[in-house]
Amino acid sequence: MRTILYTGKGGVGKTTVCAATGIRCAELGKRTVVVSTDTAHSLSDSFDVELHDEPTKITENLWAMEVNPIEELKKNWGAIQDYFMTFLRAQGVEGMEAEEFILFPGMEELFSLMRLKEFDESGRFDVVLVDCAPTAGTLQFLTFPDVIEWYMEHLFDIERKAAKVLRPVTKHVGIPLPEDSVFDSLEDVYEQVRAFASILKDPSRTTIRFVLNPEKMVIKETHRFYSYLSLYGLTVDAAIVNRVIPPEEAREGYFSKWVRLQQEYLRLIEESFSPLPIFKVKLFEREMVGIEMLKRLAGELYGDVDPTGVLHTEPQFTVSSSDGTYTLRMHLPFVTKERVELFQRGEELVVVVGTYKRIIALPTTLAGRRATKSTLKDGILDITFVEG
Repeated sequence: MRTILYTGKGGVGKTTVCAATGIRCAELGKRTVVVSTDTAHSLSDSFDVELHDEPTKITENLWAMEVNPIEELKKNWGAIQDYFMTFLRAQGVEGMEAEEFILFPGMEELFSLMRLKEFDESGRFDVVLVDCAPTAGTLQFLTFPDVIEWYMEHLFDIERKAAKVLRPVTKHVGIPLPEDSVFDSLEDVYEQVRAFASILKDPSRTTIRFVLNPEKMVIKETHRFYSYLSLYGLTVDAAIVNRVIPPEEAREGYFSKWVRLQQEYLRLIEESFSPLPIFKVKLFEREMVGIEMLKRLAGELYGDVDPTGVLHTEPQFTVSSSDGTYTLRMHLPFVTKERVELFQRGEELVVVVGTYKRIIALPTTLAGRRATKSTLKDGILDITFVEG
């Protein structure tokens, strides 16, 4: 199953681009489903068809759906949520405050995206296109798989055994500890998140595509987003520049300054995102709503290119050796040395970029070795390891 995630700053037109891509994939004979995980769904408006929480057929080979994040939370987080609610009530925290307290940032998006695992297991579709939340929401869910994996490997067994011993004592003082069913649910969530993460981080099956406009703030945010995706080992295979004003039609008059400004930003996009493939689509004379307009957009966007292919591959991590030293190379575009912090913790490497942190389990080759220095040049971070 081929999975492509479309994301970008809010308002750049990613829903429209994702829907148009669905049209093109279906025309190529691929069984395609377009999935919206954005809590502010607009996929129904784009197709001009009422959509629900299960795939609705749009045309031959094409289905679409808008995931209900509340239902996904109940299904995946229900037992754990019930326990936390009970615990917080015992501490005097009630109502909305308690509900908000137990939802980690990005959880709604994460559990919505876990529907990909169901599609992968069913074999029902050849291509899944995901209309993600704006970049801020997408970034939040990226940290969760690493967080829960670290917890399960380091604390889960300890806490489960401690709860079993202390449960009879704490009941008498009004502090409820989780029952085995809560730990079972947490273990099930972990297994599902792990399976989903394996789909997400397999570049031969899953890639991410940026949608952006030729505007300064949008480009800057996309630069930052690219850095964070690289930090978490996700593969970006294309950038799509949407709503480009046709220069030949607006050289004079009201939009002439916009045209000149956009041409400058297009050059910046070409230079800064190279060697990513960059697709451009013009600003049309009307809204891209409904099947026919989406077909027009798909033709303008892809031409003869098959959008189901992996359009660019670049490994996020490589390990090389020379004269007894090893080098871990990481792709971190648009990051300056001042924004990166590194430290080693046993057989783990902790990389901090801005406000985002990733804990990387070192491969066997580097386990037991010590990181001694690092260099960052042209978006490439090299970390040197020697015998401990």
